[in-house]
Amino acid sequence: MRRLVTVHWLLITCLLVACVAPVTPPEKFSLITHPDGRLYVGDQVSFEVMMPSGFKPEGHEVQVSLGDKELGRAGFGPYGVAGRTEATLWWAWDTRDLQPGPETLTFTLLPDGLTWQETVTLQPQSGVPPPEPGAHWAVLTSDCCILNYITGTAAERDIASLAQVADEEAADLSARMDESLSEKIPLVFMPRVLGNGGFAGNAIYVSYLDNDYLGNATAQVLHHEFVHWFDTLAGGDLRPTIFQEGLAVYLSGGHFKPEPLIPRAAALLELHWYIPLRTLADEFYPQQHEIGYLEAAALVGYMVEAYGWKAFDAFYRDIHATPDGRDSQAIDTALQAHFGITFTELEGSYLELLKGQTAPADVRDDLRSSVQFYDTVCRYQQALDPSAYFMTAWLPDYMMMIQRGIVADFLRHPGGMDNRLIEAMLVNADHSLRAGEYDQAERTLKGVNVLLDVLRAYPNNGMQTSVCPALRTKVRVPEGFRIGAYSRKIKTFRRVCQPAGSSYFAVVMVASGYHYGQIPPPIKGAMIFVSQLKYGLHHNCR
Repeated sequence: MRRLVTVHWLLITCLLVACVAPVTPPEKFSLITHPDGRLYVGDQVSFEVMMPSGFKPEGHEVQVSLGDKELGRAGFGPYGVAGRTEATLWWAWDTRDLQPGPETLTFTLLPDGLTWQETVTLQPQSGVPPPEPGAHWAVLTSDCCILNYITGTAAERDIASLAQVADEEAADLSARMDESLSEKIPLVFMPRVLGNGGFAGNAIYVSYLDNDYLGNATAQVLHHEFVHWFDTLAGGDLRPTIFQEGLAVYLSGGHFKPEPLIPRAAALLELHWYIPLRTLADEFYPQQHEIGYLEAAALVGYMVEAYGWKAFDAFYRDIHATPDGRDSQAIDTALQAHFGITFTELEGSYLELLKGQTAPADVRDDLRSSVQFYDTVCRYQQALDPSAYFMTAWLPDYMMMIQRGIVADFLRHPGGMDNRLIEAMLVNADHSLRAGEYDQAERTLKGVNVLLDVLRAYPNNGMQTSVCPALRTKVRVPEGFRIGAYSRKIKTFRRVCQPAGSSYFAVVMVASGYHYGQIPPPIKGAMIFVSQLKYGLHHNCR
């Protein structure tokens, strides 16, 4: 009898342990807070809680508490273009009644009961960076649009000219797409880079700021996003992404600048970058950004040329989902109904056209440099500004921001030395690219990627500060590296932070710009980053 009782107690104990044991260690859940950067007293803070791989989110939610007070809770679901599974708690923590200093937040996974804590330090409200303390939302109404912007920003300064550009672009598309506006388009100007500069949803969101490393191509971006708006008004059932984005680039005459679409698409074949259309149709956004948009736009252009605008538009509006859920199959069905051809046959004739083209050298060079540029932008955003990365960009509802009086989510962004250096280099690369100086653009992008290599291999906690007598300043170098020989006479380094037997590359930051190369120039007040990694361009950033 005693043995039976002991067995029963063991079974009960095991069941109790199974019920209360954490399903997943808390360190495997990752947290992002918004606004970006430091948090200040008065902020309305949002949380993104990302689950670890292997975790099944069904039936789970995250609760956030401060002491005994529950701040909010949210279930797990897809977020952003990528559909990343996370729990998103929008503006759950109002800090206006708190004091500066550390605060401990408790996160609880329900219904499992797994709990972990995060410490967040609130800075004094007096330290909020300008122009935020006096900034607020303002509105201007134009012929086409309701323009929403934040005071104290570049958009406020240029709002009259922005309204004129918006009216011109909207009028052009209204005529070309034969669609009229029954209501004005809500337009939101964001004073920071998010994604690739534009989004269309419940409004059109466009980045507008000085020294935009994506190029300040405001008219082009507005035109692209307006196409999406008018496209939605025109209706249709499925409207596959390959045609939504292809139509926007086609009607805008290019992606981020005017471009010859067919010759440019032909260059994809020469560079061996062509993506099979079925793959592009079924998995559009995971493909390399510039290649996918270009290929889709050239396809739309080919179909409009072959069948006429009205026939293409009728086909596009008549695509319906199929049981297998694949866009490629839905497109195939609609092609057979409207043109009597399969998707495979369409691709065959499209490829025949492209193969008959000879891409000029400058078109090929521009495409190659453009792909490198946007891959590098993608890599930078993922590494140092994840809220800006287009697949998971932090894009709050502007109407809720206006209602709550929030401007910080759009005004704040990472502004550390690394961000400032890389964004300055990207601005220069964009200028070189648009000027047709492709070799210079690629050299600059090489420097950016080297610096990103350094920051990935030697994060801040793996860096040490050393004194550089030649430049009379301190430099950041990876642990284990040393300052190499230098010449006081000519004030240049012969070797920089070079351990025996390792290759190196230096990026020098100065007030007026940057320099990278094997031997830095004689510049005072420089900051040097050194990599022992060999450089390699990271293509097809996802």
